[in-house]
Amino acid sequence: MKPQNIHLTRRSFLAGAVAAGAALVVPLRLPAWAQQSEDTGISQAFIRIDTNGQVTFVLPTSEMGQGIHTGQAQILAEELGADWSSIAVEMPNQPAPAYRIPSGQMRSVGSFGIRLWHDPLRRAAAQAREMLTQAAATRLGVEPATLQAEDGFIVHAASGRSLPFGDLVGDASALPVPEEPTLRPDQERTLTGRSVPRLDTPLKVTGKAVYAVDVEREGMLHGAVRLAPVFSADIESFDESSVSGMPGVVAVVRVPRGAVVVADSWWQAKQAADALDITFTQTPADTLSTDEINELLREGLDRTDVPVTTLRGEAEAALSTDGQVVEAEYSVPLLTHMCMEPINCTAESTEERTELWIGTQGQDVIRMTLESAMQVQAEQLFINTTYLGGGFGRKTHGEIALQAALASRAVGGRPVKVLWSREDDVQQGQYRQTMMCRFRAVLDDDGNITGMHIRLAGPQMGRAYGFDPEQMAQATGNLANFDPFSLGGLSDMRYVIPNFVVEHAVVDLPIPLCPWRAIAHTFNGFFFESFMDECAAAAGLDPLEYRRNHCTGQARMLAVLDRVAEMSRWNEPAPEGLSRGLAVVESYGSYVAQVVEARANGESVQVDQVYVAIDCGHAINPGQVEAQMQGSVVDALGAALRQKVTIRDGRAEQSNFYDYSLLRMGEEPSVAVGIVEIGSPLGGVGEPGIPPLAPALANALFAATQQRVRHLPLSDHFPS
Repeated sequence: MKPQNIHLTRRSFLAGAVAAGAALVVPLRLPAWAQQSEDTGISQAFIRIDTNGQVTFVLPTSEMGQGIHTGQAQILAEELGADWSSIAVEMPNQPAPAYRIPSGQMRSVGSFGIRLWHDPLRRAAAQAREMLTQAAATRLGVEPATLQAEDGFIVHAASGRSLPFGDLVGDASALPVPEEPTLRPDQERTLTGRSVPRLDTPLKVTGKAVYAVDVEREGMLHGAVRLAPVFSADIESFDESSVSGMPGVVAVVRVPRGAVVVADSWWQAKQAADALDITFTQTPADTLSTDEINELLREGLDRTDVPVTTLRGEAEAALSTDGQVVEAEYSVPLLTHMCMEPINCTAESTEERTELWIGTQGQDVIRMTLESAMQVQAEQLFINTTYLGGGFGRKTHGEIALQAALASRAVGGRPVKVLWSREDDVQQGQYRQTMMCRFRAVLDDDGNITGMHIRLAGPQMGRAYGFDPEQMAQATGNLANFDPFSLGGLSDMRYVIPNFVVEHAVVDLPIPLCPWRAIAHTFNGFFFESFMDECAAAAGLDPLEYRRNHCTGQARMLAVLDRVAEMSRWNEPAPEGLSRGLAVVESYGSYVAQVVEARANGESVQVDQVYVAIDCGHAINPGQVEAQMQGSVVDALGAALRQKVTIRDGRAEQSNFYDYSLLRMGEEPSVAVGIVEIGSPLGGVGEPGIPPLAPALANALFAATQQRVRHLPLSDHFPS
């Protein structure tokens, strides 16, 4: 269904909706462990049932192609007993502190959409169902236990009588909300676990879905940006008169790191922005290059003053020479996100009120950005979240919202849509960090790892998101200097290694960083699973057998390894001309194993088939889990094959699809997905399919060529 936005403040949440029995409204509340304060006020996430029987779920997670609204609606409709065909999904338009993910903000990140919201969704739906049932019991003169909620009706099977939800709204609204509702037993949960069509598909197929770039407002102007090419630079001066006479130009507005030219059309604004006489400040980073960055990272690997972050067993044993020693170094480049929908936002902003139309993953980031830069208070801010044409972590930032709001203020509050070109986003945007990693493992006579030492070198991104490394170390049981944005997938890896040491040599870089899909697990999965293969080769053991030898007690990891081995016929010879590689990574509460079948001729690489096994707990919508795994493989494969951002003279060298190439349709492999359900807790789906692909592919290429790829992308090794 089309995501709509409703103008509700927490204070007015119930007043209008319940007046005269107009609707039954039941709020969703996060569990106590996820709440950031003792504030138990009514959340803006809720179930609303109108007198005409319409059931609307107002949910605070952004639909960016991952199908989250459909999965959440399945959970709600099943527990409520609603008619699935009449469900509507909306989004609130004020980011409020009542609904937050564990990091403390309203953000659609980290594959939290199902695993965090599942229990609150069921609880709220059960509360609404019990209120409707009690109202029907009073109306029919029967016991509530004799009634059942089915397809939008409360049914008394014994007499054949039934009442539609809409007829019961008035009476139900007068009842207290039950604190501890009874959830449906498993045998009545017939909607989750099924592949159902996504709610947003009809609008997207017919072209009626509204993305931020589609927004039109009466009297709307358009803005194009001119940003400092060196990331740490800002404006020194600009001459507005240099473009004021150009066709359509209305204003030139200073914004952080640059300027926005406002004009009657975007093309007019873009032409003027390119022609604007502007001077940027000089910075120490003006000569920064990828070579210099790599040298800084190598120096980090060699430092002698790096504290231990993670320690299991004895550090001395991890550095022992009493056994076969395996050593290797790996690296990954900067990556950008390449969302298909360009970065854009439409704003109408005055001193009294600011309203935005934007495809965002980070409503609360926008709130904090505008509050800090423009003193816009939460009650003055309204964010209409449209569909997102891709997010991948890039759309958690608030710079475009600030630019649009400042541009609107500059033209008296008229609506202004600020749109970045592809080049703006690639060259002045946000990046996944570049990292290097050094491994050292000691193997016993059976080839098993008795000790491992890992040194990671690169930036800490977590500080920008409010994560203090020392506090995070204490909270996670690490010793010191723990940044989940850098060490996820290393410090918490699941293999059984008795003596295990992880260190992070922090290397600060003057480059804007942003989570890239699966964040640290993308590079740490590549590092660790590639090195596990190197250890297996040194031990002379099969990669699958080797991993199993290090998974004692790890039922979920063993289950996905077994499933992917069965799917790929691992124990049989690979098809002629193909070689296989294996990897398994736990991330975001899910375990994913992948086998890649690839061919290499020394000049090029072709991936024919990828097998994926995932344990994400109970698959709410198996079809969507399969689709997410397939999309993850395509996304990760493009990055592994040829994507990188390089820096010269303090700026990104790449600019568009021609020199930062996404995977083409003809290059996509066949992807087979197996869902493993062994009673595990709910995990994420949007992120975990990414990390295993690159190491599985690199391991397949080693099997084919005996050439070990330790640096991505593969185009640096296989140029064509």
